[in-house]
Amino acid sequence: MLTVPRPLGITLLALLHLLQAVIFFVVGVGLIVLGAFIGHRLFGAVRFLHGVVALIGVVVIVIGLLYLGLAWGLWTGKGWAWILSLVLAFLGIIVSIISLVGRSFGTLIVLILDAIIVFYLFRPNVRAFFGEYKPTTAPPALIQPVQSTIQPAGGARFCSNCGAPVQLNEKFCSHCGRPIS
Repeated sequence: MLTVPRPLGITLLALLHLLQAVIFFVVGVGLIVLGAFIGHRLFGAVRFLHGVVALIGVVVIVIGLLYLGLAWGLWTGKGWAWILSLVLAFLGIIVSIISLVGRSFGTLIVLILDAIIVFYLFRPNVRAFFGEYKPTTAPPALIQPVQSTIQPAGGARFCSNCGAPVQLNEKFCSHCGRPIS
């Protein structure tokens, strides 16, 4: 089985989500500890706050676990992680556009970063890493005669890896995602 190497940007995105998971874990544990502290120090009607704060801490830890799973999915090239990353980036773009009403410089940075992530996730080599492009299962000997007899329109050439026709201006094969040599 032919494996596509993990792109550097996916490695960085996975590490970013791992960092987010750690931050969510720390904040979640901190909220649970704060909830326990509130429960022991306060009396009366305000005492119910310890349960609310602790519950929020548990929810934050669960979100951290989800980010940890997403980091693992990106690291290992799972297709669902590619889709989830796209969904999160699109949601980030929507929230940033809505938040631009406040004219925050930070919101503009988040908008630009999410747009870059969406663009990057659609790159051929990134899609190939997540299994979007499958190399042909035919042995190269069966592909060679087809290459020599059929020339696609527009002066295209063939991928040296999988034998699929590629255009002259393409840097990556649109079939297997490998760089064109």
